Amino acid sequence: MTIQNDPPTNSYGVLSVPKLSAELLRLVKTGKVYDLSFPISSHTPYSGTTSPFSMRANQRHEDSPAGGSFGEATEILTMSSHTATHIEALCHVSEKIDGRPLLYGDIPAGEVQSEMGFSELGIERCPPIITRGLLLDVPRSKEVDVLPDSYGITEDDLEACCERANVDIQPGDCVLIRTGFSRYRYAERVRFATVGAGPTPEACCWLAEQGISLTGSDTMSYEQVPSPHDGHVELIRRRGILTIKQVNLEDLASDRVYEFLLFIIPLRLVGVTASPVTPIAIS
Repeated sequence: MTIQNDPPTNSYGVLSVPKLSAELLRLVKTGKVYDLSFPISSHTPYSGTTSPFSMRANQRHEDSPAGGSFGEATEILTMSSHTATHIEALCHVSEKIDGRPLLYGDIPAGEVQSEMGFSELGIERCPPIITRGLLLDVPRSKEVDVLPDSYGITEDDLEACCERANVDIQPGDCVLIRTGFSRYRYAERVRFATVGAGPTPEACCWLAEQGISLTGSDTMSYEQVPSPHDGHVELIRRRGILTIKQVNLEDLASDRVYEFLLFIIPLRLVGVTASPVTPIAIS
Protein backbone atom coordinates (compact mmCIF):
# COMPACT_ATOMS: atom_id res chain seq x y z
CA MET A 1 0.00 0.00 0.00
CA THR A 2 1.32 3.42 -0.96
CA ILE A 3 1.21 6.26 1.56
CA GLN A 4 0.47 9.47 -0.29
CA ASN A 5 2.17 12.73 0.58
CA ASP A 6 -0.42 15.15 -0.71
CA PRO A 7 -1.02 18.66 0.61
CA PRO A 8 -3.80 19.22 3.16
CA THR A 9 -7.19 18.75 1.57
CA ASN A 10 -9.85 21.45 1.25
CA SER A 11 -11.91 19.53 3.79
CA TYR A 12 -11.04 17.06 6.53
CA GLY A 13 -14.12 15.91 8.35
CA VAL A 14 -15.93 19.12 9.23
CA LEU A 15 -12.72 21.17 8.98
CA SER A 16 -11.86 23.16 5.88
CA VAL A 17 -8.99 25.43 4.88
CA PRO A 18 -9.49 28.52 7.05
CA LYS A 19 -9.51 32.21 6.24
CA LEU A 20 -8.48 34.81 8.79
CA SER A 21 -11.60 36.93 8.57
CA ALA A 22 -12.37 40.33 10.07
CA GLU A 23 -14.88 38.58 12.32
CA LEU A 24 -12.15 36.34 13.76
CA LEU A 25 -9.76 39.27 14.19
CA ARG A 26 -12.38 41.07 16.26
CA LEU A 27 -11.96 38.34 18.89
CA VAL A 28 -8.56 39.86 19.76
CA LYS A 29 -9.16 42.49 22.42
CA THR A 30 -6.04 42.57 24.63
CA GLY A 31 -3.53 40.84 22.36
CA LYS A 32 -2.40 38.53 25.17
CA VAL A 33 -1.06 35.22 23.84
CA TYR A 34 -1.61 31.91 25.65
CA ASP A 35 0.37 28.73 25.02
CA LEU A 36 -2.12 25.89 25.58
CA SER A 37 0.39 23.03 25.46
CA PHE A 38 2.23 21.04 28.11
CA PRO A 39 6.00 20.36 27.89
CA ILE A 40 7.11 16.98 26.55
CA SER A 41 9.61 15.10 28.73
CA SER A 42 10.20 11.77 30.43
CA HIS A 43 7.69 12.92 33.05
CA THR A 44 4.86 13.21 30.51
CA PRO A 45 2.00 10.83 31.41
CA TYR A 46 0.91 8.27 28.86
CA SER A 47 -1.90 5.78 28.45
CA GLY A 48 -1.75 2.01 28.12
CA THR A 49 -2.30 2.21 24.35
CA THR A 50 0.63 4.59 23.74
CA SER A 51 4.24 4.66 24.99
CA PRO A 52 6.48 6.79 27.21
CA PHE A 53 8.62 9.56 25.80
CA SER A 54 12.37 8.98 25.69
CA MET A 55 15.33 10.91 24.33
CA ARG A 56 19.00 10.16 23.76
CA ALA A 57 21.86 12.18 22.40
CA ASN A 58 22.73 11.50 18.76
CA GLN A 59 25.45 14.08 18.15
CA ARG A 60 27.39 15.97 20.83
CA HIS A 61 29.12 19.32 20.37
CA GLU A 62 32.54 17.81 21.00
CA ASP A 63 31.90 15.14 18.35
CA SER A 64 31.26 17.47 15.40
CA PRO A 65 32.99 16.16 12.23
CA ALA A 66 32.95 19.53 10.43
CA GLY A 67 36.25 20.72 11.84
CA GLY A 68 37.17 24.23 12.85
CA SER A 69 35.31 25.96 15.66
CA PHE A 70 31.87 24.75 14.56
CA GLY A 71 29.94 22.34 16.80
CA GLU A 72 26.41 21.01 16.86
CA ALA A 73 24.21 18.71 18.87
CA THR A 74 21.24 16.57 17.81
CA GLU A 75 19.11 13.97 19.54
CA ILE A 76 16.77 11.06 18.80
CA LEU A 77 13.26 11.10 20.24
CA THR A 78 11.02 8.09 20.76
CA MET A 79 7.39 8.91 21.41
CA SER A 80 3.81 8.20 20.47
CA SER A 81 2.02 10.65 18.19
CA HIS A 82 -0.47 10.89 21.08
CA THR A 83 2.11 12.39 23.45
CA ALA A 84 1.19 15.36 25.68
CA THR A 85 -1.00 18.00 24.00
CA HIS A 86 -2.12 16.47 20.70
CA ILE A 87 -4.86 16.50 18.08
CA GLU A 88 -6.33 13.23 16.85
CA ALA A 89 -6.81 12.29 13.22
CA LEU A 90 -9.88 10.91 11.50
CA CYS A 91 -8.12 7.54 11.15
CA HIS A 92 -7.72 7.25 14.93
CA VAL A 93 -11.20 5.92 15.74
CA SER A 94 -13.27 3.18 14.14
CA GLU A 95 -16.67 1.65 14.76
CA LYS A 96 -17.43 -2.02 14.19
CA ILE A 97 -20.42 -2.44 11.91
CA ASP A 98 -21.30 -5.97 10.78
CA GLY A 99 -18.00 -7.08 12.26
CA ARG A 100 -15.85 -4.66 10.24
CA PRO A 101 -14.09 -1.60 11.75
CA LEU A 102 -15.14 1.44 9.74
CA LEU A 103 -13.49 4.86 9.80
CA TYR A 104 -15.06 8.22 9.07
CA GLY A 105 -16.90 8.15 5.78
CA ASP A 106 -17.45 4.38 6.16
CA ILE A 107 -13.92 3.65 4.94
CA PRO A 108 -12.94 0.08 5.95
CA ALA A 109 -9.97 0.43 8.30
CA GLY A 110 -8.41 -2.82 7.12
CA GLU A 111 -8.20 -1.57 3.55
CA VAL A 112 -6.25 1.60 4.33
CA GLN A 113 -4.02 0.60 7.26
CA SER A 114 -0.61 -1.04 7.15
CA GLU A 115 2.55 -1.08 9.25
CA MET A 116 3.47 2.14 7.40
CA GLY A 117 0.34 3.91 8.58
CA PHE A 118 -2.89 4.95 6.86
CA SER A 119 -3.25 5.69 3.16
CA GLU A 120 -6.36 7.78 3.90
CA LEU A 121 -7.46 10.15 6.68
CA GLY A 122 -3.96 10.57 8.17
CA ILE A 123 -3.21 13.71 10.16
CA GLU A 124 -1.17 15.14 7.24
CA ARG A 125 -4.53 15.78 5.52
CA CYS A 126 -5.67 18.11 8.32
CA PRO A 127 -5.56 21.79 7.33
CA PRO A 128 -4.28 24.53 9.62
CA ILE A 129 -6.95 25.54 12.13
CA ILE A 130 -7.90 29.15 12.77
CA THR A 131 -11.18 29.54 14.59
CA ARG A 132 -13.09 30.97 17.51
CA GLY A 133 -12.21 29.15 20.71
CA LEU A 134 -14.36 28.86 23.82
CA LEU A 135 -13.33 27.80 27.31
CA LEU A 136 -16.05 26.05 29.30
CA ASP A 137 -14.75 25.96 32.88
CA VAL A 138 -16.90 23.28 34.51
CA PRO A 139 -15.24 23.34 37.99
CA ARG A 140 -15.69 27.10 38.24
CA SER A 141 -19.35 26.85 37.29
CA LYS A 142 -19.75 24.33 40.13
CA GLU A 143 -17.54 26.35 42.50
CA VAL A 144 -15.02 23.54 43.02
CA ASP A 145 -11.31 23.25 42.19
CA VAL A 146 -11.51 19.99 40.26
CA LEU A 147 -14.28 17.64 39.15
CA PRO A 148 -14.71 14.24 40.86
CA ASP A 149 -13.01 11.19 39.39
CA SER A 150 -14.88 9.79 36.35
CA TYR A 151 -17.44 12.59 36.52
CA GLY A 152 -19.69 12.65 33.45
CA ILE A 153 -20.11 16.21 32.16
CA THR A 154 -23.65 16.69 30.88
CA GLU A 155 -25.33 18.99 28.40
CA ASP A 156 -26.75 20.90 31.37
CA ASP A 157 -23.24 21.37 32.78
CA LEU A 158 -22.00 22.79 29.47
CA GLU A 159 -24.99 25.09 29.12
CA ALA A 160 -24.41 26.33 32.68
CA CYS A 161 -20.79 27.15 31.76
CA CYS A 162 -21.95 29.09 28.70
CA GLU A 163 -24.43 31.06 30.78
CA ARG A 164 -21.92 31.89 33.50
CA ALA A 165 -19.28 32.95 30.95
CA ASN A 166 -21.88 34.81 28.83
CA VAL A 167 -20.93 32.97 25.63
CA ASP A 168 -22.87 31.00 23.04
CA ILE A 169 -21.52 28.07 21.07
CA GLN A 170 -21.55 28.95 17.38
CA PRO A 171 -21.00 26.80 14.28
CA GLY A 172 -17.29 26.33 13.60
CA ASP A 173 -16.19 26.90 17.20
CA CYS A 174 -13.60 24.88 19.06
CA VAL A 175 -14.98 24.09 22.51
CA LEU A 176 -12.31 23.44 25.16
CA ILE A 177 -13.55 21.89 28.39
CA ARG A 178 -11.71 22.38 31.67
CA THR A 179 -12.08 19.70 34.35
CA GLY A 180 -9.21 20.69 36.65
CA PHE A 181 -7.58 17.28 36.12
CA SER A 182 -4.33 18.81 34.92
CA ARG A 183 -3.36 19.06 38.61
CA TYR A 184 -2.92 15.27 38.54
CA ARG A 185 -0.83 14.92 35.37
CA TYR A 186 2.51 14.74 37.21
CA ALA A 187 1.62 14.13 40.86
CA GLU A 188 -0.87 11.30 40.25
CA ARG A 189 -0.26 10.02 36.73
CA VAL A 190 -2.29 6.82 37.07
CA ARG A 191 -5.28 8.81 38.30
CA PHE A 192 -4.82 11.28 35.46
CA ALA A 193 -4.77 8.47 32.89
CA THR A 194 -7.55 6.21 34.17
CA VAL A 195 -10.38 8.08 35.93
CA GLY A 196 -10.67 11.37 34.07
CA ALA A 197 -13.79 13.51 34.17
CA GLY A 198 -15.22 14.35 30.77
CA PRO A 199 -18.32 14.75 28.65
CA THR A 200 -20.78 11.89 28.42
CA PRO A 201 -21.66 10.45 24.99
CA GLU A 202 -24.91 12.42 25.13
CA ALA A 203 -22.98 15.63 25.81
CA CYS A 204 -20.64 14.83 22.90
CA CYS A 205 -23.67 14.41 20.66
CA TRP A 206 -25.08 17.72 21.89
CA LEU A 207 -21.79 19.49 21.16
CA ALA A 208 -21.77 18.04 17.65
CA GLU A 209 -25.30 19.27 17.08
CA GLN A 210 -24.15 22.82 17.86
CA GLY A 211 -22.01 22.65 14.71
CA ILE A 212 -18.59 22.80 16.41
CA SER A 213 -15.47 22.19 14.32
CA LEU A 214 -13.44 20.50 17.05
CA THR A 215 -13.30 20.06 20.82
CA GLY A 216 -10.78 19.28 23.51
CA SER A 217 -10.06 19.14 27.22
CA ASP A 218 -7.33 19.08 29.85
CA THR A 219 -7.58 15.32 30.41
CA MET A 220 -5.90 12.23 28.97
CA SER A 221 -9.02 10.78 27.34
CA TYR A 222 -11.27 13.82 26.68
CA GLU A 223 -14.49 11.96 27.49
CA GLN A 224 -15.54 10.46 30.81
CA VAL A 225 -13.49 7.36 31.69
CA PRO A 226 -13.61 4.49 32.25
CA SER A 227 -16.08 4.10 29.39
CA PRO A 228 -16.45 2.30 26.04
CA HIS A 229 -15.44 5.56 24.29
CA ASP A 230 -18.80 6.10 22.64
CA GLY A 231 -18.08 9.85 22.66
CA HIS A 232 -15.06 9.32 20.42
CA VAL A 233 -17.15 7.24 18.06
CA GLU A 234 -19.83 9.94 17.92
CA LEU A 235 -17.43 12.81 17.35
CA ILE A 236 -14.62 11.42 15.19
CA ARG A 237 -16.06 8.37 13.43
CA ARG A 238 -19.62 9.52 12.80
CA ARG A 239 -19.32 13.31 12.70
CA GLY A 240 -15.78 14.03 11.51
CA ILE A 241 -15.05 16.27 14.52
CA LEU A 242 -11.46 16.05 15.79
CA THR A 243 -10.52 16.00 19.47
CA ILE A 244 -7.59 17.68 21.24
CA LYS A 245 -6.32 16.14 24.46
CA GLN A 246 -4.21 17.33 27.40
CA VAL A 247 -4.78 21.00 26.63
CA ASN A 248 -3.29 23.41 29.17
CA LEU A 249 -6.24 25.59 30.13
CA GLU A 250 -5.01 26.88 33.47
CA ASP A 251 -3.85 30.34 32.37
CA LEU A 252 -7.04 30.98 30.40
CA ALA A 253 -9.08 29.91 33.43
CA SER A 254 -7.01 32.03 35.81
CA ASP A 255 -7.57 35.12 33.65
CA ARG A 256 -11.22 34.15 33.07
CA VAL A 257 -10.80 34.29 29.32
CA TYR A 258 -13.69 32.37 27.77
CA GLU A 259 -13.60 33.54 24.14
CA PHE A 260 -10.47 33.88 22.01
CA LEU A 261 -8.84 33.47 18.62
CA LEU A 262 -7.35 29.99 18.35
CA PHE A 263 -4.55 28.69 16.11
CA ILE A 264 -3.61 25.00 15.81
CA ILE A 265 -1.20 23.62 13.20
CA PRO A 266 -0.66 19.84 13.25
CA LEU A 267 2.62 18.34 12.11
CA ARG A 268 2.29 16.78 8.64
CA LEU A 269 3.03 13.25 9.82
CA VAL A 270 2.02 11.07 6.88
CA GLY A 271 -0.42 8.26 7.63
CA VAL A 272 -0.39 8.94 11.38
CA THR A 273 -3.32 8.93 13.85
CA ALA A 274 -2.40 12.10 15.78
CA SER A 275 0.06 14.96 16.06
CA PRO A 276 1.54 16.81 19.02
CA VAL A 277 0.48 20.45 18.82
CA THR A 278 0.98 23.78 20.55
CA PRO A 279 -2.42 25.49 20.40
CA ILE A 280 -2.16 29.26 20.66
CA ALA A 281 -5.00 31.37 22.03
CA ILE A 282 -5.06 35.16 21.64
CA SER A 283 -7.53 37.10 23.78
